[in-house]
Amino acid sequence: MEEKVIVTVATYTNLFEAELAKSLLEDSGFHPNLLNERMMGMYASIAGDMYKIELQVPESEEQEAKELITGLEDSDYVTRILQSEGALLDGHFQLTSGKHSNQYIEKIRILQNPEAAHNLCKRLAEHLVEYEFDAVVGPAYGGIALAFEVALIMKKNFLFTQRKDGEMTLRSGFDLSKLKKVAIVEDILTTGGSIQEVISCLENRGLEVVAVGVLVDRSGGKVQFPVPLESLFCIDIPAFNPDNCDACKQGLPLVKPGSSDKVSF
Repeated sequence: MEEKVIVTVATYTNLFEAELAKSLLEDSGFHPNLLNERMMGMYASIAGDMYKIELQVPESEEQEAKELITGLEDSDYVTRILQSEGALLDGHFQLTSGKHSNQYIEKIRILQNPEAAHNLCKRLAEHLVEYEFDAVVGPAYGGIALAFEVALIMKKNFLFTQRKDGEMTLRSGFDLSKLKKVAIVEDILTTGGSIQEVISCLENRGLEVVAVGVLVDRSGGKVQFPVPLESLFCIDIPAFNPDNCDACKQGLPLVKPGSSDKVSF
């Protein structure tokens, strides 16, 4: 009996990303295996310096598997992470804007898994690398962890803004003396009102905003800013005024997911 030849099609230092790629191949009919998966799972803090997780398939599947992995679009990648973390919800939701929607992206589910958040931030950093800036700014609260991670990946300074007495402000205590240009990183873009507030706040402090990066643009590309917008996933999720909401007319329970100090726009 001829022994089946197994080949490596990709290597990873991150177990979460390796398992995501493996599941993609499995869902597409391939027969993948992860080498060193157990070692990384048990000793992740030290194994990354000694081993790499190898994504392997039968030799007959090598070429097609490589094409699928390397051709994975950001939107597909983000969708799989949102699904794996249970962050894509269907139902009847009230958004921060006050409008209603039958779909909601629960961003807290992403932040709850640091590996998932790290991998998304790594992809977002790749989009922002073409811009020149000194610091990454994250609006409180969801944008703080993401902006910090992007800043860490890109070796930039980190700042965050918060709402104080109803007005968006830069957290006091930061040293801005050597900072001139910044990029804003946020989780979900819906109406763009809060991000525009952040832009105005930073400009009032003498900082030039060169780009905005978001994980998900749920406006479907409708929202624009005076600076370039980079998003990993663009989706048009309809939002309705309460008096024109079919779910309301059907009497479906209204859920108000999450909460923050954002105002409605």
